[in-house]
Amino acid sequence: MEVIKTVDPKEILYEEVLLRRENLKKEAAQFYISYLKEFGELLTEAFQRKVACIKLKKMIAYCQRCKNGGQVIDRTGLNRYIETEMDEYREYLEQLAEEINAARRTKRASAEVLLQIKEVYYRLAKMIHPDMRPDLAKDIILKEYWNRILIAYQLNDLAELQELESLVRIYLGSHSSTDNRTLPDLEKQIKKIEEESERIINTAPYIYRFLLEDKTEKTKRKNELQREIKEYTEYEKELQTALNQFEIRETYA
Repeated sequence: MEVIKTVDPKEILYEEVLLRRENLKKEAAQFYISYLKEFGELLTEAFQRKVACIKLKKMIAYCQRCKNGGQVIDRTGLNRYIETEMDEYREYLEQLAEEINAARRTKRASAEVLLQIKEVYYRLAKMIHPDMRPDLAKDIILKEYWNRILIAYQLNDLAELQELESLVRIYLGSHSSTDNRTLPDLEKQIKKIEEESERIINTAPYIYRFLLEDKTEKTKRKNELQREIKEYTEYEKELQTALNQFEIRETYA
C-alpha cells in the first residue's frame, strides 16, 4: 500500500510568504542598483563635499582646543588626529564607490531569463534555504552555496545559478540528505515574515521605484543633490578661511 504524505497547508503558506519576501529583497536590491546608476556620481560628489566640511570642522575644533590650552598647534599631531577621526567616512566612501561600480557592471536580463532565474532560485530555496531547511542550516558547504546563490540571484546571473543548482543536487545526493526538518511555530513565523515584507515595501531602497519611475521626481532629486553640492562647496570655503586663522607649526624631518 502506497503511503501518501500529507502536506500541512500552513507549511505551503510558509513557503509562499518566505519566497515572496526573498523576491521583495531582490527587487529592493535591483531598485538600489538602478538608483546608484542614476544618481551615483552626484551622491558621491555630495558626500565628498560633506566629508570635506566635516574634516575642516574637526581640524578647527582641534586647533581651538590647543589654543585654549596654550599649546602649540603641531601639523603632525593635527594630521594624526584627523586621520583617525575620518576613518569611518573614508570607509563609507570606498563602500559607495564599490557599490556604484558594481551597479554599472550589472546587466539587464530579458523577461524570459528573469523567469528562468526565479524558477531556479525557487527550486534552490526549497532545497537549502535556511528557514525552509533548518536541519541543513549549519552545513558549512551549503552555507557557502547559499551565499553564492543570493549574490547570483541579485545580479541576475542565470549561468551561476544553474551551476549552483547542479552542485547542490550533487552534494545533497552524496550526503543522503532526507527532509528531517522541524519547522518552528508556523503561524508565528508567517506573521513575522509578512511584517518583514511590509517593511521592505515601505522603506528604502524599495521605495526608490517610485522616484525612478517619475521623470519629474528624478529631475527634482538631481537638482536637490546639485544644490547640496553647491552649498557644501561654499561652506567648505568658509571653514577653510576659519582654519587659516590658526597658526599651525609645520613639522620638518
